[in-house]
Amino acid sequence: MTTTSEHADPAPAGTEIAGAELTGGLNGWSTSASAAAGVDEMVLLDGPLGIVSKAMDERDTSLIMPSGTALGATWNPELVRKIGQVIGQQGVERGVSAILGPNLNMPRSPLTGRGFEMFSEDPYLTGTLGAAWVEGLQSQGVGSCTKHVVANDTETERRRMNSSVEQATLRETYLLPFEVTVRAANPWMLMMAYNRVNGTHCSQNAGLISVLKDEWHYDGVVVSDWYGVDDTVAAANAGLDLEMPGPATYLGARFADAVASGTVAPERLGDAVERVTRLADRTGRRTGASVPAPAHLRSQEDQLKVLREAAGQSFVLLENKDAILPLDVSRVKTLAVVGPNADKPCFQGGTFATVRPEGQVVTPLDAIREAAGPGVEVLYEPGAAPASALSLTELGSTAPDGTPGVLLEVLPAGDTDDVVYREIRKSSAFVWFGPVPGLGAGVPGRARITARVNLPAAARWMVGAGGTGVSSLRVDGQEVLVVPPPAPDDVMGVVARADTQEIPVDLPAGTVELVIDMAFRPGRVQAITAVATPEQVTDPLSAAVDLAARADAVVVVIGDQQGSSRESADRTTAALDPAGDRLVDAVAGVAANTIVVVNASRAVLLPWADKVKAVLMAWFPGQEFGPALAGVLTGSTAPAGRLPVSFPRCDEDIPGWGSGLDENLTLDYAASEPMGYRHFQTEELQPRYPFGYGLGYTSFELDDAVASAGSSGARQEDGAHGVSVRATVTNTGDSGGRDVVQAYLRAPHETDFRLAGFEGIHLAAGESREVDIALEPLCFRRWDSVASAWVVPSGEWEIRTSRNAGDGGKLCRIPL
Repeated sequence: MTTTSEHADPAPAGTEIAGAELTGGLNGWSTSASAAAGVDEMVLLDGPLGIVSKAMDERDTSLIMPSGTALGATWNPELVRKIGQVIGQQGVERGVSAILGPNLNMPRSPLTGRGFEMFSEDPYLTGTLGAAWVEGLQSQGVGSCTKHVVANDTETERRRMNSSVEQATLRETYLLPFEVTVRAANPWMLMMAYNRVNGTHCSQNAGLISVLKDEWHYDGVVVSDWYGVDDTVAAANAGLDLEMPGPATYLGARFADAVASGTVAPERLGDAVERVTRLADRTGRRTGASVPAPAHLRSQEDQLKVLREAAGQSFVLLENKDAILPLDVSRVKTLAVVGPNADKPCFQGGTFATVRPEGQVVTPLDAIREAAGPGVEVLYEPGAAPASALSLTELGSTAPDGTPGVLLEVLPAGDTDDVVYREIRKSSAFVWFGPVPGLGAGVPGRARITARVNLPAAARWMVGAGGTGVSSLRVDGQEVLVVPPPAPDDVMGVVARADTQEIPVDLPAGTVELVIDMAFRPGRVQAITAVATPEQVTDPLSAAVDLAARADAVVVVIGDQQGSSRESADRTTAALDPAGDRLVDAVAGVAANTIVVVNASRAVLLPWADKVKAVLMAWFPGQEFGPALAGVLTGSTAPAGRLPVSFPRCDEDIPGWGSGLDENLTLDYAASEPMGYRHFQTEELQPRYPFGYGLGYTSFELDDAVASAGSSGARQEDGAHGVSVRATVTNTGDSGGRDVVQAYLRAPHETDFRLAGFEGIHLAAGESREVDIALEPLCFRRWDSVASAWVVPSGEWEIRTSRNAGDGGKLCRIPL
């Protein structure tokens, strides 16, 4: 990497600073073009879970992929590669040059609000699956913007907080997923995180970017997270190549000015321009270049099959007492389905990357009804009220003319009623990056939502409003709520969280009109949101319990809602919504054959697990959740997932429980290290379900683990090569199934094992087969903080081959 001091020699008089405009974005989603460099604009859209609308428009749809944690639960790189191909093909169809994903941060704690995007608590598994996702995506000619470098695993004060991480931990744990992915798949972009690491913002952290460019020899673009730069010279000298979004505030023309003034070397600008130009070459956005031909094109029907396969393989069967699953529908006359997530499933968490589903989506309830067939009576009760407020359109709102939806209007600033933009929309939350319809960018004005709801009887509702400016809420012309603007340094957080303030209001029977009005504040992003929660006129729990008591079997579908797992906010507990736990307890008390499906993409507390017959972890499995779930419940497919995260028994068992940001907004990682399954090993705690655990509809035994080492030996730079372990796996059940054999390493004088390899294997009933697992060379390295270098500890290494991190497995040793 080319860096310089803050006092480099000024560029010689007359030196042309060509292509500097390439280092700053054009708008919220595009890079700038450069005629001199022959580079066209490139569209960069968020999309770990699907292609996000440029304008955050609910009418722009795409397929919703399984979440990162769901893909992590597959332990299946080839399947994850297929998901990357599908999202890449969708990107090609929409003219996208790069997707902001995958997220290779790790859920250091199940409390992190954005954990649903992350693959796993293990760095090797995360990096391996991340590389597969990147390979699949980039096979379509669409670049991966792999994110967020690094230690970006808390959402609280994420733009200002400081991750204090000891160098060995930083390199061996938090940077390792990125290194595995860079070495295996070379993503065309890497995004730097918002937070500081050891005192310096990531986009301006020369030490971090030097690891990428100098140590890993990374040749792609290093880009900021959106609005993640605050200093021109620091970012440029650190090695940042591109500031997003645009128009550029710190790079672009200011990059050229810094070179001209001598505070940044010309070579640094040349490096940045070269990298952005290389991205244009790779994505076919160089003037006159041909667009790379996508590979592995699939019809939409085939794309949905991939999504359905990935969802089904992600499901982890945690309990299956008396082999209640798969359900024998020939012996079930009445099947009760209860739980709010059966009819209103959660496909994704709440972020800027929210995706509107493409095509018809079948709910778990409807899919179960279809799979059960005409001989089974399937009855439904929600059993619990929604855990968060709903959009007005979800409550059946109409515009004043009676059209379903809401009326969205944009007006100039002040008291005028001159409308410059008017449209009926099927959402009651709107976000604009840059231009506001009818006004443009940076122009004062107002946004107004008008909606009508029809009530059969008088009721008390909670109604709410929020946005980036002062918001007011009127009910039938009377102002009932004024919401102040957010703090200037939390505008992006308010937008990501869709924050609102709510107030109880007594509404009369008949048609009621709600009007939410917001005045824009200066800024490059604007948002307005309206929500409501209807009064509960009946007890949903009692109705569900009555139904469960008279059914032959009960499927309870509970979990998170989109707002409970979200960007820019963390949790205070790993517990599910208390109403869901109460529902399971009550149903299990009256129904012996209770099956619980958990629709939450994180490690959760399951205090009732011993009281029910079966527990199936379904994560956020994408829009094919319903058909995939019905297939697993009725046995047309078998659950094949393994936990990518450890499940604690209580909050107090979470790594770092009780620690948080200090008065300087510093998070000391030492309080939670080692995290994940290594925490349970070192603290000698028993998780409720260990990392790597999962049942199926058959059983397996593992025998005869033997390790071997190749002749290449150990190397300091990239670990120990040629080490593998062989084991025999036998399907001891009466049906075919997939097992995942896992290999964990322990270095000499260490106390805990670390995952270094795995292999999925499908065996017919009674079949035995030998698996040979090549261990990742990078997992043999340890960082010597005194020498500031990698070393491979010499001595006798232990390799434990097992079926999960809590299984003693088969132990063998090998000298290095």
